[in-house]
Amino acid sequence: MKTKKFKINVFFLIIFFLIFTIKFDFFLNIYVILKNNSEARMISNYGYCFPKGYGFIQEVNSKYNLNDYNINTNNKMDLQSSNFDTDIFNFRFKKKKSLYEILINYKSEDLDIIKKKFKVIESQQECHLIKYLND
Repeated sequence: MKTKKFKINVFFLIIFFLIFTIKFDFFLNIYVILKNNSEARMISNYGYCFPKGYGFIQEVNSKYNLNDYNINTNNKMDLQSSNFDTDIFNFRFKKKKSLYEILINYKSEDLDIIKKKFKVIESQQECHLIKYLND
């Protein structure tokens, strides 16, 4: 009698496990993790420029050697803007403050809204790296 009850419990446990692996795309997620490196997965989740600009932030940091600075990031969309992106991606307490700022989801016309004087260093799609001028 106990072996029959044990077999029924194991059967239901296996069915339960299979349902959850299919529901949460377990096998697909394992494939994606094994196929793509962490950088590719971050860009697919946070985007190159839209919505959070992860790819642009990383490219600018490496291209202009800005890893020693905490760069202010401003996202025009209402996606927890201000320094949220840099806090997650690059912020460190020992880094220096910078004159550079990364603007994400800003059209070229939107740059006129900024009251301070600046120079556009790099622009791709709707992402811009600017440097404020000291006057």
